[in-house]
Order: sequence, then structure tokens, then C-alpha cells
Amino acid sequence: MHISIKTSEGKRIKLEVEDSSNTIDLKIHGNGQPISELVLRLGPGPGPGQDREVMKIYVETLSGKLLTFQVNESVTIGEVKAKYAKMEGTPSSKQRIYFQGKQLEDSRTIADCDIKHESILVLMLEQCGC
Repeated sequence: MHISIKTSEGKRIKLEVEDSSNTIDLKIHGNGQPISELVLRLGPGPGPGQDREVMKIYVETLSGKLLTFQVNESVTIGEVKAKYAKMEGTPSSKQRIYFQGKQLEDSRTIADCDIKHESILVLMLEQCGC
């Protein structure tokens, strides 16, 4: 079976995979794009170069500080943590983000977690066990 992948620059890459394959291993060489910025889309939805709806979410710290982030539904919780780390200097590994009382996994997207425009996430920092 042949599949075709279209990059955000419009370049097409053709791959041959076995019909029995459950997963596809794809190694990307030399395109200069960090892995964290690669998105695989299956099925309908915004394609490369198309705007996704940007929404505003809030991250509230236990001290009551409320930070605003502009995101789209494909942003992961890990990426939200990275944005917070860049702003506040707290490593992502020390952050825990909660929504509706549940801790969110780094690999889950805003859409996966059913986070909507103007939702408030709660950020807790891991305390040192010293």
C-alpha cells in the first residue's frame, strides 16, 4: 500500500507500507523542524497553511496569579507547561496542571481534555521532598 504525506511547505513524500502494518515509523531527516512542531493529521480538519481557531485559556497558580495563553485545540498540555516554564522559569517537570479536578497528561491536547475558550486550568508545582 502507498501513502502520501504532504508537508506544510506543500512537498509530497510517498511511502510504501505493508497492508498489515498497525503503525508507521517515520524518520525525518534534515528538515530543521523540531519534532514538537510536527503534526500528523488523519481525516478532515484544517490542513497545512489553514488557520486553526485560536482560543484564550487561563492558567491559575495556587498563589492566585492568573496567566493568559493563546492556544489552538491541537496544543498539548506539555506545550502549555513549556510556555509557562519560559514565562516563569519553572521547569515543566515540576509542574502539574489540573482541569475540572483531574490532572492532565503532557501528551494530551487541549481538544482531548475538552478544554474550551476561556477555560481555567490550575497549576500546582511539585514540592521538593527534601
